[in-house]
Amino acid sequence: MGMPSTDTIIAPATAPGRSALALLRLSGPEAREIVELLVGRPLQPRRSIYTPLSDEGSILDDAVVTYWQGPRSYTGEDTVEISCHGNPLILESLIRACCRRGARLARGGEFTERAFLHERIDLTQAEAVMDLIQATSERSLRAARSLQEGHLGRKVREMVEELLQLLAHLEAYIDFPEEDIDPETGSGFLQRINGLINLLESLLKTAPEGRHLREGFQVVICGAPNAGKSSLLNALLKRDRAIVSPLPGTTRDTIEESITLDGMTIRLVDTAGLRTGADAMEQLGINRTREALSSADLIILLVDPSEPGTMPDPGNSPTIHCHSKCDILPMAAPEGWLSLSAHTGEGLDALQNKIVELLAMDETSPGLESLAINSRHEALLAQACDALLSAREGQVTGRPPELVSSDLRLALQSLSEITGETTNEDVLDRLFKNFCIGK
Repeated sequence: MGMPSTDTIIAPATAPGRSALALLRLSGPEAREIVELLVGRPLQPRRSIYTPLSDEGSILDDAVVTYWQGPRSYTGEDTVEISCHGNPLILESLIRACCRRGARLARGGEFTERAFLHERIDLTQAEAVMDLIQATSERSLRAARSLQEGHLGRKVREMVEELLQLLAHLEAYIDFPEEDIDPETGSGFLQRINGLINLLESLLKTAPEGRHLREGFQVVICGAPNAGKSSLLNALLKRDRAIVSPLPGTTRDTIEESITLDGMTIRLVDTAGLRTGADAMEQLGINRTREALSSADLIILLVDPSEPGTMPDPGNSPTIHCHSKCDILPMAAPEGWLSLSAHTGEGLDALQNKIVELLAMDETSPGLESLAINSRHEALLAQACDALLSAREGQVTGRPPELVSSDLRLALQSLSEITGETTNEDVLDRLFKNFCIGK
């Protein structure tokens, strides 16, 4: 783990633009002293004051200033927050005044990075900050809050502690053979490895849910040209997003927009019509349609009932079959199909309910929202699980205990990287560079 910088940093913690209020945040060894020069009097820890801020005899703004003394602050350092008026000119003048007194502009994510480096939070909690900011549904918000509260970190640390005990027992057996320590039966060694494997496999099962909570479900609208796909997209969005034309082949590329249904983020993808005999340009769009279908969580297949023979093959994902244009082509849909009219809205509620039904996550799934993992967690948990499976095989087949110990150490290394206890600088740089300024 790296060492935090000794610089004092400053950045707006609110979004750019004009607003009633804005928040400036300073953190570092000189944060208190710098702001006291603008306030003109000492600041007391954990106490907010309403005060003018002056620079070289000129009042910059009236603000509420709060001083948080390290280590009892978000970053673990002395931190000052300035709540001022949200005029960009005011923010700029305050930042300039603080920088002249020794502060520097913060990098994206540097406040949260310092909180991690000062061990105020672990790496899973740092990642949860970005999840909170980017959450697009109530479910993803709940998942982010649970991660921020440290649920996953605590579970991982429990597994790390168990692994350390297993390693201590095994290495005592290796180093002191005369003591007759039996690593298999003396303390249920194999049973404890199996317990860890079961925990890891349970966590890995939450990866798809975690991906859906963060990225949403991809729902692809497909069908033959002029089946009403773009009209359906516009109807679900309740605005004109895609160009609608009676001419077939109007859509030449995929169009993606998001809606929220029952707390789930749905990424709707309108696609080029599937048909044979298309020209070169249209064929490029059809190729992209096939790519979208291959990664779809759910497919809405639209069929013009006046041309039932044009129904294309949508692929292997769960599919909702729909008759379109039922306001002008009132034909009975086959059993299990829906009848839709993007023009009148008929059948849209039934379609949305069907989407929710097919994509609804199992609310009773263990750890769904408290432990829904991201792709980084998934890769490291999979490494740890593979290492423990190898250790178990070695224990069962009588492999030398030194090799079993090596497997356990690999599992320990992978788990420790999840919380950031052994994470290298490159990983930290990649993680925090995606944060916004002020966090």
